[in-house]
Amino acid sequence: MTDTTTGSAEGSTRVRPLSPWQSISPEAKARRRRWFLGVAVLFVVVSIPFGFPTGRDVITAWVLLLLLAACGGEWRTWWRSVVHDWLPLIGVLFLYDLLRGAADEVGARFFDLPELIRDEAGTRTDFAHVLPQLRADEVLFGWFTGGQVPTVWLQDKLYVAGDVQWYDAVIVPVYMSHFLVPMALAVALWTTRYDLFRRYVWTLVVMTLLTLATYAAFPAAPPWMAGLNGYLPEVARVTSETLQATGVGTIRSAVARGEAYANAVAAIPSLHSGVPAMVLLFTWQLVRPVTRVLLVLYILAMTFTLTYGGEHYIVDAFFGWAYAAAAVYGVAWVFRRRGVSPAADNAMVVEELVHGPEDAVAPVSRRAGR
Repeated sequence: MTDTTTGSAEGSTRVRPLSPWQSISPEAKARRRRWFLGVAVLFVVVSIPFGFPTGRDVITAWVLLLLLAACGGEWRTWWRSVVHDWLPLIGVLFLYDLLRGAADEVGARFFDLPELIRDEAGTRTDFAHVLPQLRADEVLFGWFTGGQVPTVWLQDKLYVAGDVQWYDAVIVPVYMSHFLVPMALAVALWTTRYDLFRRYVWTLVVMTLLTLATYAAFPAAPPWMAGLNGYLPEVARVTSETLQATGVGTIRSAVARGEAYANAVAAIPSLHSGVPAMVLLFTWQLVRPVTRVLLVLYILAMTFTLTYGGEHYIVDAFFGWAYAAAAVYGVAWVFRRRGVSPAADNAMVVEELVHGPEDAVAPVSRRAGR
């Protein structure tokens, strides 16, 4: 179950394992196209009345269904793949969602933080840092914005209350892409570059845990909350308001639930900014130059979306990029230090997933007595 390439110089064999979806039976491969078509039709039918999926549980369900389609409905291979390859990642991401809402309570125990309201009614409050990130944006960009933070400056120039502009509509899919991109890349690597899948999973897990730890140690108020509490002029949440003005009812309710239960002071680092940077750094040597340019533009578009939308300061994005670099290069360093070829390691895994551990065949490089 491996794609092998033999080097002429030393006669060594390089192993690139096939993903389990490429190792299914011919009958399952014949069914695969019908499964993909069925999942696509089901997605459209469900999305029309219920809206675009943003919740972790809903997106995970769609990913698992897509993986089943990739396996041509072969339950045994799909189940082994989900348990071995995907369950650790899904578990960590759900744990992140569970703990993120309470992370700010940790920081409030160690710092004398101001109490901030998080809604106009003042019924819910948080304790968080307000001025460090606000002053950082003023210092870094005040020379260009006349002393204002970029969020206030952009909204003064572009935002029209009650009137959705074309660029307001454009930033919505950019913002929402955050919920899909990490899992989409995971699926792409699992299906096309299985030898890199495990390293990517660890990269995403490390970055997620690092951000969670920082949210706990340093709860930070975003611009919209600073405006709500008088530290800035009023700041609109442009993405949420645009969704509420243009989206179907189910999307509006999903946004409301998200804002009600999410950690409103989990702002540093910006995970919305960290994910695009992680994708760029992880895939830098895998994609063409034009794709790199597009990914850089995606990072800039996300930074504009978050800043103009009132969700983050630009310095939050800087921290997100730094965390992404630490995760990508740190995990790669650990893999190199282990001295085990990810490809050879995953080649054995594929044999076990498809045939079971009792029938697993050692990869070519190991049988060659490497």
